[in-house]
Formats: sequence, C-alpha cells, structure tokens
Amino acid sequence: MPPLLPVPSGLAKPGDKLCDICKALKLGPKRFIVHQSENQKKNKPDKADISLGQVTSIRNKSFCPLCRLVIASLGGTKVPDFEDDEPVCVVMSWNTNGPIPDPEQPWNHIPQIRVLRPYAKKVGGGFVREVRLNMFPEITLLANDAPVSEKTFLVRLVEQEKIDFDIVRNWMSICKSQHGAACNKAMIEEHEKEHPADEVPAFRCIDVVEKCLVRPKSGSKYVALSYIWGRREFFRTLRGNVASLEQPRAFEKPEYLSKIPPTIRDAMEVTREIGIRYLWADSLCIVQDDETDEKKEAIKKMDLVYGAAYLVIIAATGDDAYVGLPGVRPDTRGRSQIIEEIAPGFRLAFKEVYQNYTEDAVYYKRGWTYQENIFSRRSLVFIGGQVIFRCSGADQWREDIVFEDENGLSGDQPRRNERSGDIGEFEGLFQDFSERVLTYQSDIYNAFAGISRYTTRGLKTNLCHGIPEAYFDWFLLWDPLGPQERRGFVPSWSWMGWMGGGSWSHIWDWYSRSTKKIRRAQRQRTWIIWYERTAHDSEDCTLLWRHDKGAVSNRRNFYGASNQPRFPFDCSKTRPTPRTLVSAPENYEDILYPYSGSGFLQFWTVLVSFKLDTPISPADEEGPANKFFRAGIFGRSRRELGIVFLNEIWASKNVPGEHEFILLCEGRDERPEYGKEDEEDGWRYKAMLIEWHGQWAERVAVGSIGKGDWNEAVDEGAQWKEIILG
Repeated sequence: MPPLLPVPSGLAKPGDKLCDICKALKLGPKRFIVHQSENQKKNKPDKADISLGQVTSIRNKSFCPLCRLVIASLGGTKVPDFEDDEPVCVVMSWNTNGPIPDPEQPWNHIPQIRVLRPYAKKVGGGFVREVRLNMFPEITLLANDAPVSEKTFLVRLVEQEKIDFDIVRNWMSICKSQHGAACNKAMIEEHEKEHPADEVPAFRCIDVVEKCLVRPKSGSKYVALSYIWGRREFFRTLRGNVASLEQPRAFEKPEYLSKIPPTIRDAMEVTREIGIRYLWADSLCIVQDDETDEKKEAIKKMDLVYGAAYLVIIAATGDDAYVGLPGVRPDTRGRSQIIEEIAPGFRLAFKEVYQNYTEDAVYYKRGWTYQENIFSRRSLVFIGGQVIFRCSGADQWREDIVFEDENGLSGDQPRRNERSGDIGEFEGLFQDFSERVLTYQSDIYNAFAGISRYTTRGLKTNLCHGIPEAYFDWFLLWDPLGPQERRGFVPSWSWMGWMGGGSWSHIWDWYSRSTKKIRRAQRQRTWIIWYERTAHDSEDCTLLWRHDKGAVSNRRNFYGASNQPRFPFDCSKTRPTPRTLVSAPENYEDILYPYSGSGFLQFWTVLVSFKLDTPISPADEEGPANKFFRAGIFGRSRRELGIVFLNEIWASKNVPGEHEFILLCEGRDERPEYGKEDEEDGWRYKAMLIEWHGQWAERVAVGSIGKGDWNEAVDEGAQWKEIILG
C-alpha cells in the first residue's frame, strides 16, 4: 500500500465552525469506522435520513465546513436553489461501504466504513432532474484520521504537483497477480491469438526508448492511445517524413518534438513510466496521406489494434490533442481534492467517481473514441484531474481512494465477457455509437470499423451499411431517440444515414434476447427478398444475403422458409426489374462490406397510402412524444390504425396529408407475458413511411398497423409494388 501523504496545514478557514444542524450530528472519526460487534452481526440499521435544510440556507452558512462539503459533493454551483418554482433541499443518509468477511461466517459480510450520502430533492418531493448533479456522492473520512489500522475505502491525499507513478505501477502489478489471465481476455476471442504486427499492413509503433517509429515484432507488448484530434492542425506521419521518423532519436529533433501535441508527448512519458517500450498513436503510426490500401486496412482493424494492446491510455480531458494528460507534467491536474476540516485531527472528504466528468467530456461524445474505449482490456483514464485504472476486475482504482490490501481487493472479481447470443448486446453497441458525434461525416464507416468486425463475428453475418444481413428485416425497425438530421451520402434506411441517436425498438424487449429464437421468428414473419443495386449506371442487382436452403425461388422467403399467403393479390414478383437510375446521389463507400454496392435497395412489397393527422388515441407518457411530432395513421374509414413519430420540420410541411407506406415485416410493439411472444396476439405489420425522389424513395419514419389494416389503404388500395429505397 502506498504510504499516506501528510495532511497539509491550512485546510480550516478563519471563522470555521459547525452550524447547529451539523453540530447535532455529533460526528467524529470513530463514527466512520464500523467495528465487528454483536449489533452489526444483527444487522442493526443505519440512522434514518437527516434533513440539512434548503439549499439557499445551506449556501448562506459558508462558515460551516460540512455544509460547504455537502454542496461541493453534490455538484457545487450546479446545485439549483429552485426547480419548477419549488425550493430544493438536501437530505443526507448514513450508509455503509466496503464489505469485509466475518471469519466465523464467511457468507456474512460486515460493513467496514460508514459514508454520508447527500442528495438533493424538491421540498414537495421528487429528485432534481433539470441538471445533472454528481452521481451518488459519498463523503467519508480522510484515511490519515482513521483511529484504527484499516484504511480501506477511505480517502487519501494525492500528490497535487503530479502523478506518483509508483501507484500506477502498483495497480498494474496487482492486476497481474490478482486477476491473471482474466484481464488478458480480449473482447473478441481471436485478439488473444492475433497481433497487429501479423494482421495490419505496415504496423508501426513509437519506440519510447529509441524515440522513433519502429515495426515491432509479433507478440510485442504495446500501449495504445485513445484521444481526440480536434480541429487544430498538428504534426503527423506522412509519406514524405516516415523514413526520417524511423531513425533513432527522431522525436528528439526540435523540428519534430515541438510539433507533436502535448497529449501524445505525455502518452510517451506514461508509457516509459509504466515500463512498456511501444506506444501506438494513430496520427504518428499510420501514414496519413497513404494512397495504397495500408491506411484503409489499418482503420478496418481498429478493434484488433486496441483489443490486442496490453493497456489503452484514454485521454478523456479536453477537446483536442493539445490539452495533454492531467498530472503527467507538474501543475497540470487542473483540479484539487474536496476536503474539509471538521475539527482538529478530523477531516472529511468527497469520494469522487470518474463518471461525474463523463457527461461534459467531449471524449465520451465522439464516434472515433467509442470503439477504442470498449475494446480495451486495461486502461488508464485521465479525467477529473486524476488517473484511473480500469480492467476486467476493477471498475476504477483511483489515486485518491485506499484499496490496496486484502479487504479492498476481495471484491474485485474479474468479469469475463462471454459471448452468449444476446441480441441486446449488439443493439446496445449500435445505439451507443449512433449517439456519438463525428467531426467529418464521411468517417462514419471508418469510426465504426471495430464494432462492425466484432458484430460480424458475434452474429456470424456481414453488415450492409450497418445492418446485419441475417437479421435485416428486424434491424430496419430502428427508431430515433431524439431529433435527427440526415447524414448525406449514406442510405436513409440505415441508422448510419442519420445524425442523432437511434434505437432498435429493443428487439430484446418486445420479442427475445436469443439470436437463435429471432432467426427462427424472422423466417415466419417476413416476405421481402432484399436486393442491392450494384451501381446507378448498371441494371445489375445482387441478392443481399443467401440462406442455407439452396437457390432463391418464389417458394422461399429471404430467410429460407416457405412463403406464406398473406395478401389477396399476386405477390409472385420478387426479382428486380432491370433499370438504371438517373441523378441519384453517390453514397460514401461502405468499406466494412465485402461486396460492392450502391446502397440502394431494390425489392417488391406492399405499397399502401394512408392519411396522417392529429391522433385520437392518448399519448403514452413514457413515449417519445415530447421529442417528436406524434401523428395518427388513418385509413379510408377514418379509423386510427397506428401512430408514427415524425421530425417536427417534416411534419409541419406534410401533416395533415396523404402519404405512402411500404410494409416491411411483422413485428411487435411490446412483449406479452413470458412465453407467449410467438402467439398471434400483438403481432402487427411494421410500415415505413417513405418520400419519393423521382425513381427512388427515402425513409421518413417507421410505425405499425394491425395485420388486417392494409385493406384500409386510400386511393388505389394496397398494391404489390417494386420499390427502390435509397
């Protein structure tokens, strides 16, 4: 365990004294340490919640160190005095934290330390929601003031000038000895066997000893840097300088060293400090103006680069590469610990968690950094003025919390990431990525490359513009989570074609988590044969995916099941009609798809016209009505058939009005009682609202109608129609 730093003088401010409310709590060091006793064995409950009064009153008591500490731990200036015209008050509860085993009853865990947990709520009831306050704040004893030998989970002082890398090296040593092989397990199993030197063309790293670019041997241990480039120009490896940068001591040359941004220079220093020789940073390790396929192939395998790295340095502070890593250089932490002296020899402190800073961190909003973070086996996260160690067995080992003993490590059980055929895992990855922001929209496929490889292996199918082929119909049923804008030159039918978060209607929620069960259901609930056009100036179309039941025929659907009669008109045409497209946009190349295509789907399905108007049915309070325009779908009998949520700008121009829908497949809006998902009750036709652009149409939104409601179509009624969807 690292030795505790001495407590600096001057924590107490002139005139400090506890207010009457805080004085009545009778706090002292002994109250924060729970000793093994008969009362604890009987699970004697903690004290009831303590009201500290309204925020305005607490702020006015600036002389009270505990009042100051409580407000600071909640979020400081972010804590509102009022919300919804109601005063905000603060309540604090006693809780226990840090279980230690009872040697006589190993199954019975006894709390080790007490923590104070303040929370803000409105006087009339209900938590504060308009602003994001700190997550589950805890206040506890400074480890120096503990009256017994146990210091575990108490707050310790950190070196304010810079990081003590003895602590970081100790974390890595503990991980190696306590977690062993569990933390060598990569998110993708193959990463344990593969190495980028064998798979990535011209794989280079920075040799932090020789200070130049090298091509490490297969199996070499290396660190990868995950950071934000930003818009400011900085030094990069190009065809014209790569040979020079491969010369020993190249990065010590003034013409290079002064141009390398601080974040990368700091990452080199961190790599040296933790005793690893090689560092991978994309701007220096990939030739940025490469005209061969080397750069493209390297980008495609970002999951391997980050997944095979021994450790990933995550630069989660700031908005570009010039911010640096807090604490690596002297006086760069940017934040100090929140500690108050309650009485001489009795100090309390706010126990931080790194999640308090993620909401405002640009890093956690960027598309590129998403896969770099999730594929890491171990990581050093630089955020909130500190460095945090994370691995499969440690959520966050921090500089400011004592844990390095048997009590602190007993709860760190390595978490194995076993692939289980859970569709929710992949829906979650897609949804999280879709909420991220890209500086350059043309990077959409590149930034998703690692997740695409992971999904392709996990679902055992290719992704066509981000949609898994073997689950195509149901993955088209995504919905926006909030207002979206079209991402030009990407197909509208794909979630990738829109800026803003998307949700896959939670297949895991309305049907099942089991990929096996989903595949079986899709065979019975779909009818479209999906083709992709190869090019606008070509009449050729390619079948999007081939099932294992032999050649495509009118007798089998896209997934190989026998066709079911659904509609009382001729639905036998399924093959594309030869045609070329005029004035259709060219999409960005889908580098993640192994086959060439235009991104335009060509297929036959039922086309219906319905009227959109003000809905009759009441809004679901839990639905997205507050974010979108809610429109009712009406048939010729003026009966409301369903609801669709629309972009407000589109709706203002088109509602009320008559519009065309295409029927996609069967789906559900909610899951029935367990075990009844496949019964007919609740199954509906999913209908995509489309907008025509001459020969081809674009997706506007997806809703649902009853399975018998297709005959409510207005004008010409329901038709079996060929559609080109772009």
